[in-house]
Amino acid sequence: MNLISLDQVFKILKPGVPLPFGIRDAEGRLLLGKGLVVPDQEKLLDLLNRGMFVDADEVKRSAGGRESEVIPVRVEKFSTRWQALLGKLGILLKKPGDPEFLKQLRETVLQVAAFPENQNDQIIFLILRHDYSQYDRYAEAHSLHVAALSNLVARRLAWPDSRRLSLIGAALSMNLSMLQLQSKLAGQRAPVSVVQRKDINAHPLASATLLRSAGLRDEEWLTAVEQHHETPSGSGYPRQAKEPGDMSQLLRFIDSFTAKHSARAGRAQQPAHQAAKDLYAQSGGNPLAAALIRECGIYPPGCFVKLASGETAVVTRRGATAKEPLVAVITNPQGEPLSRPVQRDTSVPSRAIIGTTDDKSVKVQVSADQLYDQG
Repeated sequence: MNLISLDQVFKILKPGVPLPFGIRDAEGRLLLGKGLVVPDQEKLLDLLNRGMFVDADEVKRSAGGRESEVIPVRVEKFSTRWQALLGKLGILLKKPGDPEFLKQLRETVLQVAAFPENQNDQIIFLILRHDYSQYDRYAEAHSLHVAALSNLVARRLAWPDSRRLSLIGAALSMNLSMLQLQSKLAGQRAPVSVVQRKDINAHPLASATLLRSAGLRDEEWLTAVEQHHETPSGSGYPRQAKEPGDMSQLLRFIDSFTAKHSARAGRAQQPAHQAAKDLYAQSGGNPLAAALIRECGIYPPGCFVKLASGETAVVTRRGATAKEPLVAVITNPQGEPLSRPVQRDTSVPSRAIIGTTDDKSVKVQVSADQLYDQG
């Protein structure tokens, strides 16, 4: 049996239509048989969220000789699918006036919503270890990063799928009107100019206007875009709203949190534990900010840490507690690179984390493909 993750054939599944193949767990056990009808989109998403699988051979048989239209010739690594989605998003967001824009944007929302839960650690790793020196791609990368974290936190908060999809959509499109400026600012060392500040202040309403022109009628999505820089103190923009919605506030926290983790030309990346501490303080202990911090951990996957053993490691998976993640050691106590990463459990006192390590001081290259099971 050749198992592949359900999200790779997600586009085939339709609510109310008999399943063209069986749905299985990670061990290959049949959970839902071919021909069973899944009544609505919410239940389909639930299967995807639980990280279910299908038999690739059964999928091919169901295609009736049209395998290339249904399933990739080879099973792609998650990191490959992530990069492909980033590239697609970079093209899509630049053409909000295209007749197919909203349809393609909604398809992208569903792709993000369908990320299986067993890839959550790798998703956070990919966000933290993104190459932020590619300033010309900063805008689409930031949009994807905020959308992916929005998906994770909305799941943690047990938001209904309809709200989760609206939040992901708002994350992908919140900066629609200032993508070029956003990428320019990422590589800009000079202070923001008066003209740039005017465009920044206008972008929430301008982005919502573009979405309405494209045909979007999801008011919660639109309101979240309009309010994602508003604060309960009334000091936000563009309307100084004092009672912004909770979706806009979660979006604001995730937007800020991911920005703290991304280096720019005029600003270094903030240490992970400090980013979490600052966000919680700045939010006034808001439960939505707390949920984001719990989802990522104090030492999120992708951050470099120093162990009590003297070794340097990169966090790979969140652990039983926020302070005890699983890590992969990349240098020995003398600072010499290992031939391959070695997994460590930081709940063991001799391997406990004693602090984070600045990215610039780590000379070893690490990638998701080295550290995570693929598929």
